[in-house]
Amino acid sequence: MDLLERQAQLEELARHLREAGTSAGKIAFVSGEAGAGKSVLVEQFAQQAARAARVLWGHSDALQTSRVLGPVNEVVAGLSLLPGTPRESGLSREQLFSRLFERFSPPNPLTVVVLEDLHWADEATLDFVRFLGRRIQRTRCLLLATYRDDELAPTHLLRGVLGELTGQHTARIRLPALSLSAVEQLARGTRRNARQVYEVTGGNPFFVRELLSAPMDTVPETVRDAVLARLMQCSPAAREVAELVSLLPGRTEPWLTRTILGDIGAAADEAVTRGLLRYHDEALAFRHELGRLAVESTIPRARAQTLHRSILRVLVEHDADLSQLVHHASRAQDLKALLEYAPRAAQQAIRAGAHREAVAHLATALRHLDSLSAPERARLFELHATECNVTNQVSAALGSATQALALWRELGETSAQARVLVLVGRQHWKSGQTALADRHVAEAIALLETLPQGRDLAMAYSARSQLATLGKRVAETLEFGQRALDLAAQFEDYGVQTHSLNNIGTALLCSGAEGGLEKLEQSLAVALEHDLPEHAGRAYANLASSLVRQRSDLAERYVFEGITYCEVHDVAECLDYIRACAACFELNRGQWDKAARAATEVLERHDALVPERLPSLVVLALVRARRGDPGVDPLLDDAARLAATTSELQRIGPIAAARAEVAWYRGDLKCVAEEAAMGLKAATGHRDRWIQGELAYWGRRADPALDVAADLAEPYALMIEGDWEGAAAAWQQLGAPYERALALANGPEEALRGSLAIVEQLGAGPLAAIVRQRLRELGARGVPRGPRASTRESAVGLTSREVQVLRLLVQGHTNSELALRLHVSAKTVDHHVSSILQKLEVHSRTEAVAAAFGLGIVKAAD
Repeated sequence: MDLLERQAQLEELARHLREAGTSAGKIAFVSGEAGAGKSVLVEQFAQQAARAARVLWGHSDALQTSRVLGPVNEVVAGLSLLPGTPRESGLSREQLFSRLFERFSPPNPLTVVVLEDLHWADEATLDFVRFLGRRIQRTRCLLLATYRDDELAPTHLLRGVLGELTGQHTARIRLPALSLSAVEQLARGTRRNARQVYEVTGGNPFFVRELLSAPMDTVPETVRDAVLARLMQCSPAAREVAELVSLLPGRTEPWLTRTILGDIGAAADEAVTRGLLRYHDEALAFRHELGRLAVESTIPRARAQTLHRSILRVLVEHDADLSQLVHHASRAQDLKALLEYAPRAAQQAIRAGAHREAVAHLATALRHLDSLSAPERARLFELHATECNVTNQVSAALGSATQALALWRELGETSAQARVLVLVGRQHWKSGQTALADRHVAEAIALLETLPQGRDLAMAYSARSQLATLGKRVAETLEFGQRALDLAAQFEDYGVQTHSLNNIGTALLCSGAEGGLEKLEQSLAVALEHDLPEHAGRAYANLASSLVRQRSDLAERYVFEGITYCEVHDVAECLDYIRACAACFELNRGQWDKAARAATEVLERHDALVPERLPSLVVLALVRARRGDPGVDPLLDDAARLAATTSELQRIGPIAAARAEVAWYRGDLKCVAEEAAMGLKAATGHRDRWIQGELAYWGRRADPALDVAADLAEPYALMIEGDWEGAAAAWQQLGAPYERALALANGPEEALRGSLAIVEQLGAGPLAAIVRQRLRELGARGVPRGPRASTRESAVGLTSREVQVLRLLVQGHTNSELALRLHVSAKTVDHHVSSILQKLEVHSRTEAVAAAFGLGIVKAAD
């Protein structure tokens, strides 16, 4: 069968397959609206590819909650059916991913893996796509992933996967609607008016096909109308089969239809002949999900519930996937079954690292609690809160934890109360409510100290040690951290051991004391050895954040190892924080574009919390400030508002330092002194040599007589002492070019010229202007004026008309407004904008505006 207007896409897939077989693997994302023909395209390609490669399939279904690793398990099953391939069983998620990667790598044969409908995929399956996609160039595999791009909410997890998997080994293929010409070809011989069909369907291939197949005396206005017209042509027996299959997302196995309806051979054949259903081997399925939904919508509620009960009974007998049982129990309103299978499905999801699916299953159970005892309700609420904590759903975690706490109090369960109090404290800390976090943890300790010592008390001590670490209260960190370590050793609790080692190591490292790095690395080693992903993620996060200023080589290692680990093991709680650390790392080493991009990606996440939002806001503000770009103050104001309730030096200090730096560029020494003083006040009684050193440096810039602490980070201490040469050398060793330029800017002419060379390379306009002014004050000759706007424009090849268009883009004009303003056609404006994007090497108007400021083509005054 020839597909109309899809030859280019088929040829592109064939090219990617050839490259996967001869040079490097590829991943291709095939997207389009519902009914665009994604499945038809990949099926036809797979038929052609099967002559040269093995083809494996995995499907996601529109269940209430997705099957955990459902598509991946189908791929594994397909591999197991191949001759000479051992069956994989009993593997952890990480082992399964690694084993599949091996199976797709040389010297194994060329493989096409098709994962359909990723918009319905569970979190663990998307992690697999991310895992394989990052390594795809080392395989002999073409990974084809289809998804509906019109159904991706801004917060959909697939968006994160698409954003991360880019580059030369990743392709994106979008299927457009059919043209009028294609619809005319399809309509030949049908007596349908092709233009009317095109106008009604918008060229959607599935809708076109359904409308052309509908009875001539009807003109369906929707896909549903067209499908139902086809359904009405069927016999009662065929309709009965179609109705049953419509209640089963995905494929319906013959044993299920046979058990419920008996022998359906002739009726099933009729439904297939009528174009409603299709065979997949012996299983039945609708030709498209839109058709399934259309038929499902016609079944009366009472009859649907009866059928779902029958389906549930048969699936239970066949030991079906727990997500399927939850789906049909919910649709059948079988509360007893729902409360049995939803918690079990949640536990299965937790073991697979699909924590969001676990939350969804638990939320389903929580809607039907009336028949459960108080202890059962309390346990469900606590488990839901725990999983929401893992997935950073703070509001939901706090709500369920509060419910669990009330129930445990009614039951007089002291240990359980304390356990939940610690969990509540964690949510308050994530929300920036540090005082509330301290209060709840202290209450938990007070309760547990009335009981015999145990693991819960050890964890509560470590939680208090953690809060003290965050507040830079070193003595308190060490005291409660050691208490926790002692109990961890007594009860062989490796989770508490790694947690308390983490607290102690972070506190020591940030305060400059001996042994901090060793403790943190020991914490990571314990977590990895005993397979404790949340603790390992936290160890990576604190190693990255603690080292990002003082050991750039180690920071780089732990940042990127940590991101990979947290993605593979689904440690959402730490992942965005490490990404924020990556933004700080790129800022420090002068990679400002990367820093701004990393910070922006964190800030664009709807679930980013205070600990990761704050450093990201500061990084983005500093990139803009150092370049002389607009939009600095709103970022720092937002950061200051978030930090105000935390009372934590690590949150308040960097914001005060950033504001002081921005004020210095503006020549406002009074504001510099005020901001530095505010930060130093927050540092009273705390120890962090780097934050205090930066604040003291800016304070001294405004007030040379300011008293500062003696024990500050070396580069800042040298700058404060006036040893510009020693400070510059220290910053160079740390790989921090901008700070090195700051130090050199306090030296003689030769040092100033070295500073100017650095800041011009970085594009640091404000500091460059300050250095030039100092050179002139010294009477230096030949001081470069800095690139004029015309020079910058010509450097990227913009014409004068394109510069005019770009300046209007900065003001927010649309293309149609530009056309009116410039007295040209909208098409001409489109050409100008496309040319600007190409010359600036950016992908959007927003990025073009940012580039205009960064290159100095446009100033804030414009």
